[in-house]
Amino acid sequence: MKQQDNMTDQPRRYRAQVKRAAKGTQHREPVIPQAREDTAVAKTTASPNGEEIELASDTRSGEYVDKTVILPVESFDYVVPKETFKQHNSRRHVSTHSGNTKTASAEEQAQADEGYIFVKRKKGKKHKKRHRHHHHKFKHLATWKKVVIIAVSAILALMIAFAGTFLILREIGRLSMHDYDGFDVETPSADEKGNQIVKADNSGRVITYNGVSYQLNENLINIVFIGVDEGISGDNTAMEMSDAIYTMSIDTETGAMKILGVSRDTMADVDLYSDLGDFIETQKLQIAYSYAYAGGKVHGGENTTKSLSRLFYGLPLKNYFAINMKALVTLNDTIGGVTLVSSMTFTSPIDGRTINEGETVTLHGKEADVYVRSRDTSKLDSNNERMQRQQEYIRAFMSSIIPAAKKDISVITKLYNEIKVNSDSSLDLAKITYIASTAVTKLRNSSDIEYVSLKGPITKGEYAEMRVTNEETIKTMLHVFYTPLAEVPEGLKK
Repeated sequence: MKQQDNMTDQPRRYRAQVKRAAKGTQHREPVIPQAREDTAVAKTTASPNGEEIELASDTRSGEYVDKTVILPVESFDYVVPKETFKQHNSRRHVSTHSGNTKTASAEEQAQADEGYIFVKRKKGKKHKKRHRHHHHKFKHLATWKKVVIIAVSAILALMIAFAGTFLILREIGRLSMHDYDGFDVETPSADEKGNQIVKADNSGRVITYNGVSYQLNENLINIVFIGVDEGISGDNTAMEMSDAIYTMSIDTETGAMKILGVSRDTMADVDLYSDLGDFIETQKLQIAYSYAYAGGKVHGGENTTKSLSRLFYGLPLKNYFAINMKALVTLNDTIGGVTLVSSMTFTSPIDGRTINEGETVTLHGKEADVYVRSRDTSKLDSNNERMQRQQEYIRAFMSSIIPAAKKDISVITKLYNEIKVNSDSSLDLAKITYIASTAVTKLRNSSDIEYVSLKGPITKGEYAEMRVTNEETIKTMLHVFYTPLAEVPEGLKK
């Protein structure tokens, strides 16, 4: 009786003891289903004290009776007190275990000895292990909670996927834009008069000029921006030409930016191609013709970049972005216009009003086109004056775009998507991702941008010709693409 009292206080211990006893039994009589003669079946079972109790007839449906068998006590899964069973047999529990749990009938409950209820669970594939309720918790949440959980999970998954893709693209772009393998710059050692001015080492990675050594800055990313305009050739044939050429160099370590402007009239070695893309010859022409004389698979932007690279003795300039004037207008209006102090007097093509020199104005649409393209062709140096206005426009444009990009990195990609139909570029998604992330994390204020121009005397040929000296070219190249060293490397000292 003492053992029975203990079992009443701790029913789980009773169950464990019964199971251990069952494991020690070598032979056990098979469980035989109760014979069924009618829809009502009389059943017996054993109570915890070993006495056999006759259970009341169950008049429930035939389906219930078909599933009812006489089982030994040790085969039951649950042995719980009545009060606990009443709580356990709540609506939630029944709905959770619908079709999987078999319990005693009301009459059986009333006759159960010592207040125990014996519960037998049918063994299903999904419930081979002891049943637990917490893994069904999600099923019983309110619909709106399920929707919120699913939505948040989807957003988190997308954010993780986006972050991973962004990092991969950024790394691919970084590697491709800092590729200096095969670097080989062949600078002239003397100026046009034969005076010794330069010594070079390591394929031009280190150059000594006027007793100071400079090392190639491999932290730079260089992008050649080309403004394309329709010009007229000598036989009055319309052709697209490189009207504005600017190389943007960003130091990815310091955030310093330099923009190098090269006049369209600068004389350079230009490759000429047929319309089918067959190479014809190389001529000394204004660099603006580089875009016009490309052909076939050789794009105008690529040919212009090659001519610019030759101008700087083979400096590896590979990345370019060429846009026509339609793209310029789109860029201008996408950021809401560009505000600057006008350095010229002109008539607005939009409303016909006069915009005076010295007036602060926000350029919209074709006003921006007129400001950066117009020039007085009767003046030999008219392109230099136009380049001055172009630099003013670039400075004002950058003062708007840099703060916007720092707040939202997608600004740069949005601008790219707006103008890509009117552009020709070597930049792919990986490079643009790298440029955008660098602009956000490294670039400083637009006022810190340094503007540099390649200068030289202008003479009159068939058209204006600007011929840059070796010394001027070397000084400009070292200032933009190299950094001075504190000590001159051994073997390069004069």
